[in-house]
Amino acid sequence: MGLIEKYFLWISTFMVPVLYILIPSLFYLVLYKWMTNPLSDRKIQKMTISTVQRSRERRLTISSLVIFCITGFLTGLLYRHNMTFIYFDVFSYGVIYFCLSIVWMIFLHDTYFYWTHRLLHRPVCYEKIHITHHLSTNPDPWTALAFHPVEAAIQAAILPLIVCVLPAHPLAILFFAIYKVLMNVLGHSGYGLFPDKAWLKKWFWWITTSRDHDAHHQYGHGNFGLYFTLWDKWMNTSQQSAGQQS
Repeated sequence: MGLIEKYFLWISTFMVPVLYILIPSLFYLVLYKWMTNPLSDRKIQKMTISTVQRSRERRLTISSLVIFCITGFLTGLLYRHNMTFIYFDVFSYGVIYFCLSIVWMIFLHDTYFYWTHRLLHRPVCYEKIHITHHLSTNPDPWTALAFHPVEAAIQAAILPLIVCVLPAHPLAILFFAIYKVLMNVLGHSGYGLFPDKAWLKKWFWWITTSRDHDAHHQYGHGNFGLYFTLWDKWMNTSQQSAGQQS
């Protein structure tokens, strides 16, 4: 038994929460605390984020981190009871499958996120649950995990769902988790970090940007996707990017 397999219960418990501490911290320090921030002109909404918002987001983030720990622990227990498709020998399915499994996890999560996100925007769910997240109309990196506990549980559930339907190596899960957290924090960063070039929009229109998600927070509707704009295009739920509202 290798070290990863031996300690998988604890790895699955703390992997995502640790990423949700390290990555938002890095974004926050660079974008909001760096005194000579060269990206200051890329801030989407220019108003200062209130201390009330920051305090609320800290409380909600701590709550969400606990829920992600619990869900990760349950994922480890599911593995111990042979209720998942987690495997530890890369060559059991091959290197090509290993790489493809990361892509499948990303697309599966994007679909899951789009439809659960739309559900959370239904009046009853929005008023009782999702409005907690939308109180931050001017998002920053810590908005990424500022969820009502019910929504945090919904978002955290993707990990056990994936490993129960898809053969997944722990390293593939790690790469997926890094991508998931990075894109979530980037989307909530409050900064348009990529150049607004016509050729970029032409070739990468299918990738959700921080401006897309900032518009979702600013206007409260549309742009429900996490990684891609595909479901929004197909379902006609696209919203103009923040700063481009007519």
